[in-house]
Amino acid sequence: MKLPLSAQQDATAEYPLPLENFGRAHLAELFEDRVIFRSLEPVDRRLPGLKRVRYRLGLPDLVIPRKLDEDYARVALWILEQAQDRRGATVDELLWIGDTLSGDGAAFQNLRRLSGRPGSAFVGNEQASEPPRGALDPETHIYQANRWAALADWLAKLLEMGLRLDRHTVVLVDLDKTALGARGRNHRAIDRARLEALHTVVASVLGDAFDRTVFEEHYNRLNQPQYHHITQDNQDYLAYIALVMSTPAIDCQDLMERIDAGALRSFDQFVRWVGTCVVGNARISEVMRQIHETVTNAVQIGDPTPFKRFRRAEFEATLRRMGHLPDDTPASARLQEEITLTQEVREAVLWLVRRDVLVVGLSDKPDEASLPHPVHHRGLPPIHRAETHSVGVSLAEALARLDR
Repeated sequence: MKLPLSAQQDATAEYPLPLENFGRAHLAELFEDRVIFRSLEPVDRRLPGLKRVRYRLGLPDLVIPRKLDEDYARVALWILEQAQDRRGATVDELLWIGDTLSGDGAAFQNLRRLSGRPGSAFVGNEQASEPPRGALDPETHIYQANRWAALADWLAKLLEMGLRLDRHTVVLVDLDKTALGARGRNHRAIDRARLEALHTVVASVLGDAFDRTVFEEHYNRLNQPQYHHITQDNQDYLAYIALVMSTPAIDCQDLMERIDAGALRSFDQFVRWVGTCVVGNARISEVMRQIHETVTNAVQIGDPTPFKRFRRAEFEATLRRMGHLPDDTPASARLQEEITLTQEVREAVLWLVRRDVLVVGLSDKPDEASLPHPVHHRGLPPIHRAETHSVGVSLAEALARLDR
């Protein structure tokens, strides 16, 4: 039986690896503002993004490609080429550091196939209770490991293969659950921040009718591959659907029967169906009507981030979980409550930077969950410039051997 999100724990309460605290840092130490979120517009405005290249690549108006789309790889490659051109370099080698084979691995494959450049991807997922494993697939060029410390072995393998890892190399580093909140070690802290934001927004909409247990049951039920035709594995869609199902004025049982029977086959159909429930329903609050109207308008223009109120709350909740614990908090306790930098990723990236490799941070999170709103979040830093603690295993000795 699956635990509700609020009760899930990382397998780190008694962490067998010698994890240490390495002080405070922020992601901008690695990339500066060379960070690209869902909009495919780099935070560093000196770099062009999707808006500049849309017409040139023949992309549909308004549509923002998602991470697994081939068009996403086309836009990303163009951005990387422009960034290298500013440095007087070319894109001759491509690397990727991420946490999922189906997401990061597949996106890397698209990029490698499209570009024709040599390269490799590292996919990490810490499994501390198992013996260390790491291997490079000769066909996909993807190195999978159950230790983030295997990053040093991966880099050594790349040098053995003849990659130069120099100024003509570009590495894309996934932010969420890779550089920040390492999967298998600290990723539940990111999930908890998102859930906290969801609770805050849903409670503000439903008021006294908000039942946390019921909401989490809906959320967990729909957060499964069998419902991806409706949710499209999009947290905005999932959050909105769970909100609708938690609204007492809407017949939840009838809704699930329609979904399970295939009567509702897409999120767009779902939104239109909700519209028929909202019209003339005196039990629907004005706040819920406004949210539905906002979501409807966003879907009509192809915006993949329609539930912006939730995403702004997620930004705030994420910041609250970064760097808030005392410096002397044990690493095992910190990993449960605080979103931390992954020290192994940090050291590997800084080693690449010293070799003049171009490093770019990449996230499929929307800008609204990653950057401060100019009105609602005045004075707050973007996520990549927010200070937090760095936790992990030092790769210093292993990386030093690579320089000999």
